[in-house]
Amino acid sequence: MDVTQTQPNTKSSSLMVMMGIFWLLLAGGLLFYQLANPVTVKVEWETATELDTAGFFLYRSQTADGEFERINDTLIDSQGSAVSGASYSFVDHDVEPGQTYYYVLEEVQTNAAVNRYEDDMFSYTVPRVTWWAVVLTAVTTLVGLALLVTGLREGRV
Repeated sequence: MDVTQTQPNTKSSSLMVMMGIFWLLLAGGLLFYQLANPVTVKVEWETATELDTAGFFLYRSQTADGEFERINDTLIDSQGSAVSGASYSFVDHDVEPGQTYYYVLEEVQTNAAVNRYEDDMFSYTVPRVTWWAVVLTAVTTLVGLALLVTGLREGRV
């Protein structure tokens, strides 16, 4: 009777273990990036028309009925006209994860009059970790573990 014994493919299993470790390190790097990366809030708005609009100031508060403070140092210049509006955005860098912020827009007219749009106030809760980072970290962790376990199993066969 001829019995053949299968030898483990140590090159293949070592490569899989190394790839698994790489993917696990990648997962750790993604998580570290997310936790170390400063959080921001991007405020976007559009106008339908801008008759005599010089520009905009944006105000922020941590409560809906609280004291609002202006967050842009200089006027955000008007890009629209009397017959067309424009799209705008402002990135608020002075926010903390887990906090809720309320924003109000103020339109400044060319004659220095102001229109504060408190009825259009909106709030945003800054996430501690973004959903895409959680998904990406979970996927890279699972791939890394699968490669690591497969490589270790192949090495013992």
